[in-house]
Amino acid sequence: MAPSADPQLNALPLVRDLPAADRRALFAAANERHLEASEILFHQGETYTGKIYLLLSGEIGIRRQNGMQYSTAPGELLGLSNYLDKSAYHSTATALAPAQLLEIPGDELKQLESAHPAIADLISRVIAERIRRRSWRSQVEHGPLAQPVRGIMKSPLSTCRVGLSLREAFSIMQERKIGSLGVLDDQDELFGVLTYAGLAEALALKGATPEQPLDRATCDTPRTIDSSSPIWQVHDLLASYNTKYLIVIENERPVGLVSQTDLLRSLISGDNSLLERIDQAGDLTECRQHYEALYQYAGQCQQNNRYASQAVRLLSHAHLRLQRRVVQLTLDEMAPEHGPPPCRYALLIMGSGGRQEMLLNPDQDNGLIIDDRDGEPDSATLNWFEQFAEKLNPNLDQAGYILCPGNIMARNPMYRKTLSQWQQQLNHLIDKPNMKGAIWSNIMFDFDTLYGDDTLTYTLRRHLLDNLQKNHRLLDYMVEHDAEGKPAIGLFNRLVTSDAEEEKGSIDIKRNGLRIIADAARVYALANAISQRNTLDRLKSLVHRGVLSADLVDAVSFAYEELLDMILQNQIQQKQTQQPLDKRIYPEKLNEQQRSMLRMAMRAIKRLQDKLQGQFGRAAF
Repeated sequence: MAPSADPQLNALPLVRDLPAADRRALFAAANERHLEASEILFHQGETYTGKIYLLLSGEIGIRRQNGMQYSTAPGELLGLSNYLDKSAYHSTATALAPAQLLEIPGDELKQLESAHPAIADLISRVIAERIRRRSWRSQVEHGPLAQPVRGIMKSPLSTCRVGLSLREAFSIMQERKIGSLGVLDDQDELFGVLTYAGLAEALALKGATPEQPLDRATCDTPRTIDSSSPIWQVHDLLASYNTKYLIVIENERPVGLVSQTDLLRSLISGDNSLLERIDQAGDLTECRQHYEALYQYAGQCQQNNRYASQAVRLLSHAHLRLQRRVVQLTLDEMAPEHGPPPCRYALLIMGSGGRQEMLLNPDQDNGLIIDDRDGEPDSATLNWFEQFAEKLNPNLDQAGYILCPGNIMARNPMYRKTLSQWQQQLNHLIDKPNMKGAIWSNIMFDFDTLYGDDTLTYTLRRHLLDNLQKNHRLLDYMVEHDAEGKPAIGLFNRLVTSDAEEEKGSIDIKRNGLRIIADAARVYALANAISQRNTLDRLKSLVHRGVLSADLVDAVSFAYEELLDMILQNQIQQKQTQQPLDKRIYPEKLNEQQRSMLRMAMRAIKRLQDKLQGQFGRAAF
């Protein structure tokens, strides 16, 4: 029997959602293989055979080189790591019972990935799942995230009976001003969930009438969680199901609802006293004290949030709040001698600040837009902003934000311009691109308003996006600059570490991981006129636009979260022990699970970088 004709094969979780044509193409490239119990598929240390395997039936035991053992079930891909980097096998696979497999030549699978995006998405989906499974934070045992769901749920759940008509159910939802309604069967068990979208679909697309009783066709499958489950599982399930809420079940009965809003409310209810003290800081000395205490706030954010990106965004808000307080103190300092600002302006923050991805030790990346929409500012106006910038940058440095080594600061005339001058500079960069301009753009183009008139920032951003749609050549140079950094994964499945004496054995997680993701997200976003600056926000928008597949973005996002979490945790520990802060990780200090996760994360990043370089960069044309 041909593989594609086997109903059991088509029902395997990994391939059943593939479009029929893609499934047929995959099966046509494969050969069936049978293993007897105790027969070995591949040995640890054996040279990669050029094949990847899909387990159809039976059970395969995996023994890793560190002695760890586990078994795989039908639907698992075997030899994926070796397929991705052509490395020797780093584990031994043995049939624990008679097993049937599909044997897929790696070269043919590579061609299938290029010709069939759905198959490439399948591989990305497997990578995402493996990163998630190997996450060192796969479970949380302490802190707010370990508390039971019942503590944050809304109760009771609004419900109705299954025999109700669509019209009656709609009336109940309107009267109670709710967006969903739990539907119960005769045994009071949850039958389904009715939403306005479900009502519209039933009436507009499924031929239902207002008097028709509720049935399976009009109700969504309920996504549920037990009331005793920890809050961290809500994060995971909401993301996994791509839904906004879960039904909370207790003793097999629906008792409440928990939503993304409930999660957010529970997280922001923590101690915000530091933020309040920042707003009340009377001088730069107090600002510096608050800056030095940010690592404690970062630890709180990390403990209270399932995902590192959420913690880092909160930390960034604290940094920005502190910097705004320094700006206000600088304005107060300017007032007696120079007076208030003579015209509207926008103080820009760039780089990680613009993306809201600041860790514990960001430097300064800032600039000024001076409003000239109502006419060219006179020399006195320009002098006021020069004096302001000359005071502001040292004040930020005194508060803890070191002066930018590359001099990307408002006191540098290159970064203190009128709106028209900024627009002219962007025009020159876009019309006459080069590598120097690309390096500058990879920092500048994440700009956002730190203080002042946001309409100036919006106008400049709109000008940038509109002009990039006419000419992508600058983006090609930006991709070439990105290509100088490589994911830290090499031959034989090895993590690539630094050879420099002072950094020997370490990986720069920012340069060889996070920055590659941020650079790719930036280029894709700019090419598609997406205005978001945050890396994950950009990636989500690219999925919504159909530019990147959801599976690839899931894999890259999981990798991003894990690497960001590693850096944040490392910096908090360094701050606690009064060590210099860096963005390096030493794989030898990680356990095997963490190293395995790190290797898989680097593979996900490499897939994104390969895709980017295949579409942009002068070598792509």
